[in-house]
Amino acid sequence: MTRDPRIDAASDEIVASWQELCRFPTVAGRLDAIEQAATWIESRLAPLMDRVERYDIPGYGPVVVGFRAGDSETSLLLYNHYDVQPEGDPERWTSAPYAAEIRDGAMYARGACDDKADVAGRLASLRLWIDENDGRVPYSLIYLADPCEEIGSPGLDEVIAAHADELRADACLWESYLREEDGRPAVGFGCRGSVEIELGLDILAAAQHPSYSSILRSAPLELMAAISSMRTEDGRIAVAGVRDDAIVPDERARRRTADITLPGPSIAREGVTPYLTGTTSDLTTRFVFEPSMSLSGFDLDDGVRQSIPASASARVRFGLVPGMQPDRVVDAVRAHLALRHPDISVSVLRAIAPAYSPVESPFGEAVLRAAGHAYGAEPVAYDIMTGAGPGALFLEHLGAPIISPTGTLRPAGNMHGYDEHGYVEDFLDHVQFTLDVFRELERSGFADSGRGRA
Repeated sequence: MTRDPRIDAASDEIVASWQELCRFPTVAGRLDAIEQAATWIESRLAPLMDRVERYDIPGYGPVVVGFRAGDSETSLLLYNHYDVQPEGDPERWTSAPYAAEIRDGAMYARGACDDKADVAGRLASLRLWIDENDGRVPYSLIYLADPCEEIGSPGLDEVIAAHADELRADACLWESYLREEDGRPAVGFGCRGSVEIELGLDILAAAQHPSYSSILRSAPLELMAAISSMRTEDGRIAVAGVRDDAIVPDERARRRTADITLPGPSIAREGVTPYLTGTTSDLTTRFVFEPSMSLSGFDLDDGVRQSIPASASARVRFGLVPGMQPDRVVDAVRAHLALRHPDISVSVLRAIAPAYSPVESPFGEAVLRAAGHAYGAEPVAYDIMTGAGPGALFLEHLGAPIISPTGTLRPAGNMHGYDEHGYVEDFLDHVQFTLDVFRELERSGFADSGRGRA
């Protein structure tokens, strides 16, 4: 990649800004850290925008939004979030999770790539782009930073609905996607939805001695059996009705999945295959289009070791593709369990609808062209971005199609895990690519309505 010389000249400052933001422990709900990070974002956004607003979500902090008017009626929305996943056990990090230490060319921090590389990198790209346009921009910009995406963005629906008129945009650059295993740029369209439920089973009045295990029911074993009943041996969802409304890829969409590189070599243990059963072609298609199910937690009372637990609970997450509705998924799961395991309770922890944005659109084609130009390689298009997020809210209230451009993350970057990291050179490439996207959208236009520049 050939980088703008201004990026290399200011690389220390650009990287230091990324580190500085990563040092705020912005787990959703930690309001002191959220407020400090919001102030940091606001202070760097203000010189780039005509105005900056805060829309508070009670209990979670401010949605920080910047507005800059352009020379046309066309507008581009940039979505980021500045909260992060909990850091887990600090002892399992090689360096402290919020130290943002750079070693061996990578920066290690919780949220390094998800999503603070976007927040800091896009601010740097915006500054460069505005400067090269002598302060005038060809289309309007809206920069939005969400304080609680990692827990489902509670309250964001109300914020967007209340401010829909001023937030309305022709297109939305979502938080960034990853680079392929072989380094090629990947571009995701729309996003998955998700439903996370908690299953609970209470059987005994109190934990009992294991000598009773030949005659007493086991809450954890029954819960495990119930979870297993919802999944086929090859990893598909076995709950009747769940997949009925899922999008079915056409032939062109199936051909695009052939370009995907499965992320095995960098994340697998030597000698152990990480994949479910299936051919490479089957797995790449499933990666994009197949609804998914995963176990996100299983809880027992730590004080009842060597005993039969009285109860158990588990959290199960379903990844939804466009066409699926969270309420119908929950209803199907309840019906499935009522027939087989009627004592199990089901409660919904969070639900996010999926969002569909077409690959074959002026916006999609412009971002793909920019990726090919910036990285010197044919980009890989994911018809559905494989991560979940509140994208459906932006389509519903603002009418903005959503694309996740290539970012700093690589498959082995441990997103949401210990020692999460991104490489410094990848981050600087990320800044360059975002700058190239702004330029390409200026050259070719991106609004289906045709209101902007052609």
